[in-house]
Amino acid sequence: MANKESNSNPLGTVRRSIWFVLRAVLIVSLLIGLAFAVFTEGMYISNMSLIVTEGMKLRADTILNNGPIADLRLYFTEDLLDTDPMLLGNLYSDYTVESYDYRYSIKSVSVLPWANTGSVTYIERIPSINATPVSDEVTGHVRAWTPVLYKIQFVKVEGSWLIDKLIVLEENPEEDAKPTPDYSQLETNNP
Repeated sequence: MANKESNSNPLGTVRRSIWFVLRAVLIVSLLIGLAFAVFTEGMYISNMSLIVTEGMKLRADTILNNGPIADLRLYFTEDLLDTDPMLLGNLYSDYTVESYDYRYSIKSVSVLPWANTGSVTYIERIPSINATPVSDEVTGHVRAWTPVLYKIQFVKVEGSWLIDKLIVLEENPEEDAKPTPDYSQLETNNP
């Protein structure tokens, strides 16, 4: 009797086998697609983070030292380089900058695995600039660098991410509070 039941519906067995194989293929395909998307997005985020930190530091160096704008072409689009007022302003041309303290903070990165655009929220600060005047006619201190919170938009050009727009969200943004130790919790061993 049991033998009769197992042979009575061979089409049902084939149908269950096909559904099992199709479900397994679908699940494996979804897992592979998800892994590819996560890997691609992680790659884009790391590329954009590297480009924004190196590019913005080189931009600041170019502005402070009146360096060649051509060096920035690896990081910025031509449209941005032609319209950036900081690069075109010669703000520090009366000084020889010996050193400066460049600080940055990446607040967020936004990009999708299938997108050709992305954005980074970035804070740039240069709290100290050591410079000497180029001539005796220059009086006064070197101009302070204004801290800025940027929304930096990226575009993919020929497979490479480039900074396309610098949108100022806020000038002089508040600094994140540094954790301060609680000295009341400090134990002293006085003999």
